[in-house]
Amino acid sequence: MKIPRSKWWYALIAIVVFAFIDQYNVFLKLIGWRQYISEWLIVLSIRNTFEVATCLLAVAVMHRLGFKRAAHELGLTKPVGRGLAFAAIATLPMLITFALTSSVNPKMTFLTVGVLCFIAPFAEEVLFRGFLFRQLYRRARLGFWVASLFPSVLFAIAHLYQSDDFNELLGIVAITGTGSILFCWLYMKWKDNVWPVFGLHAGMNLWWEVFAVDDTALGGWVSNGARLATIIIAVLLTIYKDKIWKPLPSEVVDLDAEPTESNTAPRDLRSVVT
Repeated sequence: MKIPRSKWWYALIAIVVFAFIDQYNVFLKLIGWRQYISEWLIVLSIRNTFEVATCLLAVAVMHRLGFKRAAHELGLTKPVGRGLAFAAIATLPMLITFALTSSVNPKMTFLTVGVLCFIAPFAEEVLFRGFLFRQLYRRARLGFWVASLFPSVLFAIAHLYQSDDFNELLGIVAITGTGSILFCWLYMKWKDNVWPVFGLHAGMNLWWEVFAVDDTALGGWVSNGARLATIIIAVLLTIYKDKIWKPLPSEVVDLDAEPTESNTAPRDLRSVVT
């Protein structure tokens, strides 16, 4: 007979795994890779690969799953096409605005685009949404706000390296933290499909990198106006997604007695941003 586990067990294990992943920079130094690789973007991509692999391994061990079911637990086997189509439509305001108001980034390289716009966002969404948020919300059943605030605070802290100015740091924390809560809401509304949130994250990063917008995540009035328009479109597309894209059987969250959105999560944009 299978012995039911306490919901706190899932929360504890998820936090311990995250803390372990957070120390990968130290791990890379210990095994000697860092001293031979001068390009920090390559180091970041190596770290991102370890993060995704660790999430898969942790989920497989926690829930006694094979690799394929562990990938499903993280939202990686959900429909890809509609998630990326959603992201492409939602990020159009940023593409159009930046193309009209900013020049092409002269510092952009294949490596910066590949790592900062695709590899890093993918690893972050698997870690923060697919693993940490899902384990706290679906498995530990902590409720939307607790489950989203914890990874969102950590997500904001992870972006503190972008500036040394205190006021600028406050802005970066506010934007990345609020954005992370929104991404948790999107992940939940898309039935734990990691591809829409990855696509949105990657698309926003891509246009920020392709055009010379800002060296940090803060930005100015024009860039943040475009970012707000992207967020609004993303929220509207998500609210009406079942009318735009026919729900598929694979989009069902396959957990027994999963939390109901009526008592654990915000229903509209106003409850997310207030």
